[in-house]
Amino acid sequence: MKKLLLITFLLLFTYSFAQQKEKNIQADDTKPPVTLSSISAYPNPFSVNTSINFNSTKVQHIEFTVKNLLGKTVYKELINSKSGYNTIQFNRNDLSKGMYIYTLQTESEIVSKRLVIR
Repeated sequence: MKKLLLITFLLLFTYSFAQQKEKNIQADDTKPPVTLSSISAYPNPFSVNTSINFNSTKVQHIEFTVKNLLGKTVYKELINSKSGYNTIQFNRNDLSKGMYIYTLQTESEIVSKRLVIR
């Protein structure tokens, strides 16, 4: 029951933070250009490995990180993306079951999403 409450709290907190961040970005007149879109992990949840798929508007360096819910970085990789459709293969390795946050960071933007290992 405590785990369920914790997970519910974290999901609501993450959602409210994402909404707040989105409102702040819309209020700013000098937005940097969006270079990443259609970001998804499939399959999610997964047990052994998953693919992180995204579109990039240009060739760029992307830092791909996976963090646990305490904010500790458990995986980090530098990716050279091409213009168009890109895929990052992510293997579970020794990570335990649970929820993680993966982040794609470029020079001008940071996009974070949820990842579940079962």
